[in-house]
Amino acid sequence: MGAPARGLSFSLRHGYGAAAGSLALANTAILFFLLKFLVDVAGLSPAVAGTVLLVGKAWDAVSDPLVGRLSDSTRTRMGMRRPWILGGSLPFVALFATIWWGFGGADFGGGLGLAVAFALLLVLYNTAYTCVVVPYGALTPVLTQDYDERTRLNGARMGWSMVGGIVAGVAFPMMFNAWSWTVGGLVIGALMVPGLAIMLWTTRGRDPVVEVEQRGSMWSVFKVRAFRRTAILFVLAWTTIAVLSALVPFYVEHHLHAPQLLDAVFAAIQVSALVTIPLVVLLSKRFQKHLAYAVCVVAWGAVLLGLSLVPEGMTTPALIIAALAGPGVAAAHVLPWSMLPDVVEEDRVEHGQDRAGAFYGAMTFLEKAGTALALWGLGIGLELFGYAEGAATQPESARLAICVLIGPLPAVVLIVAALLAWRRPPLTRGAHQALVQTLGAE
Repeated sequence: MGAPARGLSFSLRHGYGAAAGSLALANTAILFFLLKFLVDVAGLSPAVAGTVLLVGKAWDAVSDPLVGRLSDSTRTRMGMRRPWILGGSLPFVALFATIWWGFGGADFGGGLGLAVAFALLLVLYNTAYTCVVVPYGALTPVLTQDYDERTRLNGARMGWSMVGGIVAGVAFPMMFNAWSWTVGGLVIGALMVPGLAIMLWTTRGRDPVVEVEQRGSMWSVFKVRAFRRTAILFVLAWTTIAVLSALVPFYVEHHLHAPQLLDAVFAAIQVSALVTIPLVVLLSKRFQKHLAYAVCVVAWGAVLLGLSLVPEGMTTPALIIAALAGPGVAAAHVLPWSMLPDVVEEDRVEHGQDRAGAFYGAMTFLEKAGTALALWGLGIGLELFGYAEGAATQPESARLAICVLIGPLPAVVLIVAALLAWRRPPLTRGAHQALVQTLGAE
């Protein structure tokens, strides 16, 4: 496939991963702060602001498999994926910065006009983001064919992603509180540029054009059994992350009664995940990806159960237990994305197609759809148990629901994920080695 089989250099591994830091800078700012900006600064009502975000996210999910399939059909001297990343990077950065400008106070004929303007801006931004993130992920299979090296590569990628998330989560609010949202958007946008540029530079010459026939629709990748198995493992773990991220503020405020510790709890989880990425990579090499995944997510389920059992108001045990979630969160980030390149190779051997873009587009679509459905279900669950919107004091039923939703329920999901990984692995090391030999004989 035009790439070395083993031993990627440190510079290539982390040069490729640096772009994930850029993407995480943008994602963290959008995820944590855009709703507040639309309501408190732009002046949209919460319901309208939520609708604006939904429009942008809906288009984002649809565009992922479309861009992935188009990148599979791209044939240029620069490669198949890198032209998309290069072409999308500048609009991605510029549109990100523009979001926080807020149209400079322009009059769009009232709240509805402003909402439509922001919705269109988010559609453009999400299109540019997709043009970068899906081809970027699809580069992974051609950078190395080695089963274990792919885990190291994705470990570096996810490590940079977590660093970017931490930087944005800390620096962005400091800047908009000290200066303005516009300044914060410009600075974060500027910080996104080096990682993207470094990735494009270090991957030059490593994006070969593969002349294979493209058949079937962009959704046909779901017919591939190994992909379905990988996707299920990813969705089960990722929706747990989405629920955990959304529930932690409720848990800290209404169970621990210490909202001032929110940053500390998030930091405990994020930093723990960052520093345990090497452990996840080592477990994957010592055993196999699916077995490492199973061990880590079972341990993660036990940690979440522990959080749910912490006595009300006991902050120190909660902080300690939260820090133990690191290996599970790291495994959810690293291992499914390390399994996916193996699936791409199996598909090429069996069907004679190079559909990396379609696979990565479908995986990104599942990430966004799974997150949306998980958060929707979470909101329904809280409402059913009597959660009172905006109330400082919640009924006991709501507090107990928060504990159940952060502990026993995701623990069951993670146990199911571990059993599926153990009994029905997407692709074993031995099967992958046979694929590499087949590809080498082509």
